[in-house]
Amino acid sequence: MYYFTYAKGFRPGGANNPLPPVACAQDFQNFGIAVAPTTFSSDSVSSFEIGAKNNLGNRVKIASSIYYIRWNNIQQTVIPPVCQISFISNLGQAVAKGLDIQAEIAVTDAFTVELATGYTDARYTQDSRLTPTEDPPVVTKGDAITGQSAQPAAPFTATIGLQYKFTVFNRESFVRVDDEYQGRAKWPSPGQDPTTQQYDSANYVLSSTNFASARAGMTFGGWQVSAFVDNLTDTHTVTNYNWTIDPGDGESRLQRQFTFRPRTVGLSFTYRN
Repeated sequence: MYYFTYAKGFRPGGANNPLPPVACAQDFQNFGIAVAPTTFSSDSVSSFEIGAKNNLGNRVKIASSIYYIRWNNIQQTVIPPVCQISFISNLGQAVAKGLDIQAEIAVTDAFTVELATGYTDARYTQDSRLTPTEDPPVVTKGDAITGQSAQPAAPFTATIGLQYKFTVFNRESFVRVDDEYQGRAKWPSPGQDPTTQQYDSANYVLSSTNFASARAGMTFGGWQVSAFVDNLTDTHTVTNYNWTIDPGDGESRLQRQFTFRPRTVGLSFTYRN
């Protein structure tokens, strides 16, 4: 099957929580505003996608797509570099484009391989300002779009899953290993770009991450009992971070770091009637 889709949509606007004027006074002065915006308006997207879903002899199943998205009047989180108390504003335009491929390969009747990979380029296409006279801008053309974490998304992701089915003591059994990889961000966020008002010299680009897990199980009638190990390598790579309020001298700042849950071993029981 081959397909083409076009979609257009929007999100409603909303309200911001008020920001303390004393803590954020320096940021407001740099932004050229008296107070943080109390509301933000709708944003909209136009999306184009071309894709295919193919089944080759019930041995290889492939789904692939290429997409292009135009995003207007973006609802984007702004993080003042001094007070670190965020608000949402409508910041210009951006384009997100990329591709993804998913494949399920039956190497044998018992051994299957699942693969998925994707590449995304999501960046602003113009400078954005909170006021016409703001210089430098709050966002610079080419900066990465950020989500709730305020970190740029990994442009490249890949996952692989290997599963082998077999019989032990006349009971259906399996072993499975999965690995998820996210690449290092390629383009800076506004908070990492020294040509923007949101730049904070303490910000840094996150490293790539790799998360592995394993599972093995056996079926007993309607029950499936399986043992699992998540975070197989017990990695503690930083996956996100943020800062407390900076009074200006930088000496009392506290960085909060987030990472994967430590290696976790357990059992799961599933019943199917």
